[in-house]
Amino acid sequence: MTAIRKTLGLRRNLKEEQRRSQIKEAAINLFSQKGYDQATMDDLVIEAGISKSLIYWYWKSKSALLSELIDTCMTTYTDLLQAGVASDEPYLQKLNRLIWEFTETFKKNDRLNKLVHFCSLHHPKNPDENFGEQVNTYYQEVLSLIETILTQGIEEGAIKNDVDTKALSLLLLTAVEGFIYMSILEERPPVERILLTTCFKYLLPGVMADQNLKKKEL
Repeated sequence: MTAIRKTLGLRRNLKEEQRRSQIKEAAINLFSQKGYDQATMDDLVIEAGISKSLIYWYWKSKSALLSELIDTCMTTYTDLLQAGVASDEPYLQKLNRLIWEFTETFKKNDRLNKLVHFCSLHHPKNPDENFGEQVNTYYQEVLSLIETILTQGIEEGAIKNDVDTKALSLLLLTAVEGFIYMSILEERPPVERILLTTCFKYLLPGVMADQNLKKKEL
């Protein structure tokens, strides 16, 4: 009997997650196409094909839903970077893996990335809609994690010891944000071409310690 209850509970939880995911995906579509301020919960009901009462069961307001979307997007990056900080694999191997995993995550989150970018510029009409501050808090965490990873590279002798880790962290984040903004305005080259090719060809030679650069070229 206990096993049956556990099975039913797991199925119920799975169904709950599927419904939440369905609503969140619909919200991404709606907010991206119509804009957060112009979109209504009635619009979301139509987009998601789910009752308004069920949406309000999960989120108390439209702003709470968008806030969760921001969390969903940004925690994928902070989790990835935190795992990188904790990893004890060889530094160049870790760096290559992080860049690759970031690129794959970035492509997967394409529409959500753009939505979060707009949120960072949002001017709140009430305190519950201060999305810019929420996004900036994540940005500060991302900067700190990138800086930690760069510092690890210096300590391991993989990165030059005179590299300004704060400035380089900001440069990397700004480059990603710039790519998002420009991709909104017009079609851009694939992100992997921009981040991987350009990074390895132009950026790394300037910051990698000479012996590690030679290994990378080999």
